[in-house]
This record gives sequence, structure tokens and C-alpha cells, in this order.
Amino acid sequence: MTNGRSAPFKRNDAILEIMPKGVMHFPDTGINDNLADKAKKLGIPVWKFGGA
Repeated sequence: MTNGRSAPFKRNDAILEIMPKGVMHFPDTGINDNLADKAKKLGIPVWKFGGA
């Protein structure tokens, strides 16, 4: 993808479009936090590892 700074967030959207069975969340980066938040809203289980 050549979407500049928004590329990681568009990648997150593409990942969630396939409706994964779950998401592993390693917090403390905005990109990973964004993926976890969107997954939760879609009802996809999120497992959090590390972080606060």
C-alpha cells in the first residue's frame, strides 16, 4: 500500500474485513490499540499481552 501515514490503519481495516477468530493485542502503540478497539467493536475476541 502507498497510503503514507494512514497505511497501517488501512491495513488494520483489511485484516478485520476477513473476520479473524481473535486478535492478539500488544498495547502501547497507537496502531495496535486501534486494531484492538476496532476488533472489540466488531465482537472479535481480543487477548492482551504485556503493557499496562
